[in-house]
Formats: sequence, C-alpha cells, structure tokens
Amino acid sequence: MLQEVMTSPGVIEFRDVPIPEIRDDQVLVKMMRLGICGSDISYYYGHSPLDTPDGKGPMYLGHEASGVVAE
Repeated sequence: MLQEVMTSPGVIEFRDVPIPEIRDDQVLVKMMRLGICGSDISYYYGHSPLDTPDGKGPMYLGHEASGVVAE
C-alpha cells in the first residue's frame, strides 16, 4: 500500500509498505478519502513544531478520513 510521511518541514515521501495484518478483534479499513487540516499545513511549512516527541518528525498527516471496511 502507499504510505505518505512528512520527514521534515516541506519534505513529503511516499513509501510502498505492506498492508497491515489484523487480529480477530480488528478490522482493516481501506481509505477512500483523506484530508488535511490547518495544523497539517502549519507543520508542512515549518510554522509549528512537528507533533512528535523530538519535534523533528517523521509525521503522518491527514487525520480527517473516510473509508470502507475491507476485511
């Protein structure tokens, strides 16, 4: 699956990663749409410290999402 990660302000990488394995008490959601918010834009332009323990990244943007249960 394709994963987006911001490694530092202004730098977004797309990575090919395996689809996560799920347990019996979980579901796998196929993302259909993903949005970014104002905070994400601030992180991208370096106006806010990254929301990570060291403030440096990486950071996974886009927490406003919708999808369908795939499994």
